[in-house]
Amino acid sequence: MKTLLPLLAITTILTLSSRAADAPINSECPVCHKDARLIFRSNTKDGKRVIFATAECKDKFDKTPAKYQVKPKS
Repeated sequence: MKTLLPLLAITTILTLSSRAADAPINSECPVCHKDARLIFRSNTKDGKRVIFATAECKDKFDKTPAKYQVKPKS
């Protein structure tokens, strides 16, 4: 139990810090222009996280990312 608690604390800290670093750059789906949801996400070539409205939108973007313009949050 003494080793489990520090391990759990470290895991929690690492998880929370990585979520902040992976914040999406957009709030509107670049494919269908609806509100995007965090569950459907992908990364661009330069490592930025993009979110989508649906799984289909994510698949379309992953196949041809140059076709879509990602608008950053205002």
